[in-house]
Order: sequence, then C-alpha cells, then structure tokens
Amino acid sequence: MHTFKNTLYILFGSRTGNSKSVAVLAHEYAKSLGYASELKDMQEMDFQDLQQIEHLLLIVSTHGEGEPPVQAESFYSFIHSSDMKELNCRYAVLGLGDSSYRYFCQTGEDIDKRLSELGGQRVMSHVKCDIDFEETAKSWVLDVFDTLKGELSPVHPPQKEGFVFDLKLGNDTNSAYKAELLSKTLLTAENSSKKVLHVSLSLKNSGLDYEPGDALGVYGVNSRSLVDRLLGALGFDKAYPVQVKEQTRLLKELLIHDYELTMLTPLVVRNYAEIVNNPVLNKLITNSAQLEAYTAERDVLDLVSDYPGNISVEQLLGVLRKLSQRLYSVASSRLVAGEKADITVKIIENQHNQRVHEGVCSSYLWNRLDVGDRVPVSLETIAKFRLPEDDNTPIIMVAAGTGIAPFRGFLQERSARQAKGKNWLFFGERNSKSDYLYKEDLAEFVNTGILTRLNTAFSRDQEEKVYVSHLLEQQAKELMDWLNNGAIIYVCGSKDKLAVSVRNSLIKLFGTCLQLNEEQATRYLDELKSKRLYQEEVY
Repeated sequence: MHTFKNTLYILFGSRTGNSKSVAVLAHEYAKSLGYASELKDMQEMDFQDLQQIEHLLLIVSTHGEGEPPVQAESFYSFIHSSDMKELNCRYAVLGLGDSSYRYFCQTGEDIDKRLSELGGQRVMSHVKCDIDFEETAKSWVLDVFDTLKGELSPVHPPQKEGFVFDLKLGNDTNSAYKAELLSKTLLTAENSSKKVLHVSLSLKNSGLDYEPGDALGVYGVNSRSLVDRLLGALGFDKAYPVQVKEQTRLLKELLIHDYELTMLTPLVVRNYAEIVNNPVLNKLITNSAQLEAYTAERDVLDLVSDYPGNISVEQLLGVLRKLSQRLYSVASSRLVAGEKADITVKIIENQHNQRVHEGVCSSYLWNRLDVGDRVPVSLETIAKFRLPEDDNTPIIMVAAGTGIAPFRGFLQERSARQAKGKNWLFFGERNSKSDYLYKEDLAEFVNTGILTRLNTAFSRDQEEKVYVSHLLEQQAKELMDWLNNGAIIYVCGSKDKLAVSVRNSLIKLFGTCLQLNEEQATRYLDELKSKRLYQEEVY
C-alpha cells in the first residue's frame, strides 16, 4: 500500500542512465536526511498516483527534436491528456539535455509548465543541465532539499555519516569497454565529395549485448595539433597544472581528453562573450540566427581567434563543455557478426579559416587509430527503434547517407532469423558510382530474397535532383498496400533534411490516398507513430 503523506516521490525518465543516476542520488540523500522517499521509473509508475503525491521531484532527459525519451513517453502523454486531473503537490523538475540541439531540455520544460497548469506549485524553477551535467545536478539536489527543509518531517534519524554525495555514472571513458579495432574500410570512392568509413570492433567478453537498432557510443580524443594551435592562440602554457578533484593534470592533456573543442554551441559562445567582453562578439550574440549560423560552422579555436580577449585557464575550462561520446548506429546483427559490431562513420572534414576542421571522433577513428588499437565504447540501447517481434511483419526502411547503418543490421537479423515478413528499402545518396554505401551487401540481400524491394535515389546522377522523399510519393499506392498489411515504417538519417522531407511526403501521400486534408493526414502519421508503426532514429 502506498503512503503519500510526508513522502517524497522521485521520478526519472532516462535513456542513457544519466537521469536515473541523479534520481538515485536524490533518493539516497533523502534517506540520509531521514525522509521517506520513493524512487520510480516514469515508465513503471501508476499514473493515477499523481493526484495523491504531495512532494514530487522529476528528473528527465530530452531526446532528438525536443521529444521525451521512450521511457518517459507514456508519462508525458498522460499528463498532457484529458485524463489528467488537477494536482495538489509541490514539485521541482531537472532537465538533462545537450545545448547543441535547438530544443535544449525541452521535455523538462514542457513537464514543468504542464504541472504548473495542473495546479502544482514549484519548489524551485526548472533547471537545465548540459552534457557535463554532474555539478549542476548535484547543486540542484542540494538546493531542492534546502528549500524543502521544514516541509517534510524525518521518519527516522538522519544518517549523514558515511554518505558519499556523488553520482554513480556508467558512461564515462574509465568505465567504457576498450574494444579492439578489427578493421576500417572506406565505403566511398576516392573521387567522392566525402568519406564514409566502415569500422569493425571486437566486443569479446564485453557484456555489451546489442540488438539491431542500438548504437555504440565511441569516446574519441582531440587531436594534439588542434590543442597546440588553441594553446598558441591563447598564449597558455601546455604544462600549466590544473587541479581536477584530488589530482593535478597538465592543461594540454586535459584539453585533449576531457573538453569539447571541435563543436561550438550558442551557450558556450555566450559564456565566453561574458568574460572577454569583445564588442563585436557582444553584438553577434544578440542575433540568435547569426549566432546559430556561426556555431554551426566554427570550433573553439575559431572563437578565440575571431574574438580575442582576456581569459584565464580556469575561466576557459569553466566555459567549455565536457567531451562526450559520439553515437553510431550498429550496422550488424549479433546473429551474423558474433562477438563484433560494425558501425558506419562519416568523416567530418570542412574547410574554414584556411584550415581543415575535423570531427573529433571520425578523425580519431580514421587518422589516429590503427588496426589492433583499443577504442573505448559503451552501448546505447534504443528501445524505440526495434524490429517487430513477429517475423511475419513487413517492414519499410527509409535511409539517406549513413542512415543505412541500422538497416544493414536489420536485414542481417531478418535473414538469420529466416523471417518471412517482406522488407523494402529506400536509400538515398549523392552519386551511385562514388557514394553507394554497402552496394555489394544490398545486392546480396536482393539476390537471396531477404530484401524484397530496393529503391534508390542518387540526387546528383541527373540534372534534376531526386531524393528518397520523391520515391515515396511515386510508390504511394504500393506503400499504402504495405501499411494496410501491417507494415512498419523506419526512418534513419538527418533530422533536419531526411526526417522532415519524409514526414512531409508521407503526409502528402496519406492525404491523396486516404482523401484527408493536411491536418487529418498529419494526425494519421501521429497515430502511426503512437502505435510504433512509424519509428525514427535521426541525428
């Protein structure tokens, strides 16, 4: 039987485990203070209990374009539905996210706003955490309990002695599995306008049991040459000692291993501007569109070179984000690959300011690792992007560029399971001769019959550009036949380009085939999504 009075309820919606780690810390801290505390995963709680909870903490991450993680989807939908009654609780929300995304911590913001609309009273304002969330999250926990002091009565004597106020994280480099690099092969031709790499990693004795649709997080490091140039531009000593917790580390090594240098966010630029007070930069940050355009094309070296100013080592490190893992969809099935995993990596190389800007992880894999070297990796479970349990279910896969990766794994899995369900792939790239990723594999899937239909769109092969979205509209009638027979649509690729164009094309063809107006066709697509008949993994 639940006890609601004088009990603190702590809910979490976590995709990678970070939100859970904060919730566990809050729960353990509450118990150390003598409070009654209940820790709940959003996907496992009884939503009807919300009406009776008097004190509530929510910790939730944001996925993709401001969407809740799959673990929080049902909770998010329920509180926004007409079934949700008014609340009589005191609450606080902590949002976890990535400020490089447009809708930073949007899920936490939405939940905070909705709880207020339902009559909940904020203990404190919604707090947003970036990828280096640990210190902000710990401060939030302390602040929340300081504010709640006097509202909750201890149910047993406080037991603060021996309590370690720290987060138990499972996704840092030290705890990551060191996978052996088995092979790396270019999938694109030498004359291609870009490089795409196929990488095979050993997972022997790793305990990382992936499924098709999951991703591997790869922990790269910054290039020494980039760090040297940054130190030179700032006039910093590479051997400057920096105190990190209980150890002293050299500045150069810290910048190589721990800090984000190849990617800028508006928040980093604003924080830097506040310190250096450069008048030109001060003007730039007042224009959101210009600031977003600047950060999309530049890195930290550009920032300090374009807008110099007085800044100390400690101030710079306070501005920079912690270096995070890069996620790559697994391009294999364990039933076929055994104790290894394949990933598909686009090599990021862009020319700016008379130098080549490289992606931290792609250049690490391509330029700085040899076969036999060890790569720190972790498993990212993506439960919302899964093959159907019923092998008779037909599937439609839509991909562009490296978005083909999970579908190679899907097809390997369906083949190994001898699935009877039909498989249809739409794949788009620039040129058929130079950019046809996994051409031989796809041809073999067609020859064996596991790939029922393959439609390709190579946009630069002809004068008028053709994209996968065009192919979907051309195949409207047969596509609807597949959907009527229970097919699931999967989409993987760019969130800004592929995902938007595919959604628009589907809404258009639903309107035509089902005689719906745009609003009705959009609602139809939303219904497919809610029933998991339309699944996206976009980046």
